[in-house]
Amino acid sequence: MANLQSPIKEKYESLLSKSNEEFDNGKHDDSILLLEEAWALLPSPKGIYSESYHLVKDIIDTCFIINDFKKAKEWAEKIYLTGFMRIDSGEKEFISGKIAFELGDYEIAKEFFNFANVKSEGRCFEDEDDKYLRFYKS
Repeated sequence: MANLQSPIKEKYESLLSKSNEEFDNGKHDDSILLLEEAWALLPSPKGIYSESYHLVKDIIDTCFIINDFKKAKEWAEKIYLTGFMRIDSGEKEFISGKIAFELGDYEIAKEFFNFANVKSEGRCFEDEDDKYLRFYKS
């Protein structure tokens, strides 16, 4: 896993700090814009940096808070370009499944949930809204 080098690292951390501040002040859209700016700073291939996965996940999580599932879907497509060294336990597919569910793409949601369920050996539904598991089992 590669580490961000100066001066990119400092600029990246500054953007994250500002994003957290905006988030804490309830300015979720501004928080996302700062996270997107941080994403643009990451050199390619972005997936070799451990920060890449968490950054995209933070953007998606914030999109869920403001119910912007279209933007969440755009970022879910990018999450597959992140975290190359992470253990693959189906988290990325579960995120994609949740987004598809929220957008009403139920067949796609079921497919993603199925992949996530197999990869995680059923653990992907733990600590998540029960509606996803109920839907998957229906």
